[in-house]
Amino acid sequence: MNIAFAYDHLNALCFGNQLRPVTLRLTPWIVNEYDERLAGAWVEADWAIAIDRALLDHPQLLFGVLLHEMVHQAVHQAGNPAGHGPFFCAAAARAVAPLGLPAPTPTTASTWPVPVARELLGEM
Repeated sequence: MNIAFAYDHLNALCFGNQLRPVTLRLTPWIVNEYDERLAGAWVEADWAIAIDRALLDHPQLLFGVLLHEMVHQAVHQAGNPAGHGPFFCAAAARAVAPLGLPAPTPTTASTWPVPVARELLGEM
């Protein structure tokens, strides 16, 4: 899967081409501040989206994780607080409206739109 093409396609379809260009990174490990392995991350300091390389063999999951991180980008770009709170949920609802997908809720936002099994990402 060409991640840059997927980013451009989602930007056009879900965000009206309003997202600024980013650096897209495939990486073998993404770990948060709690030492939890992540499938993807919005790296605001670098204006980058990181995606775990293990998802290359799972295009549907990769597409979902990319969309999730693009919502984080949209929230940041609008100057709103980070996280999976109301700004994230509202931005995600707007993004997926053209796709007919369900929007996240505060309880599902961290794994929206598709949960990625930890086993898929491998052992730390």
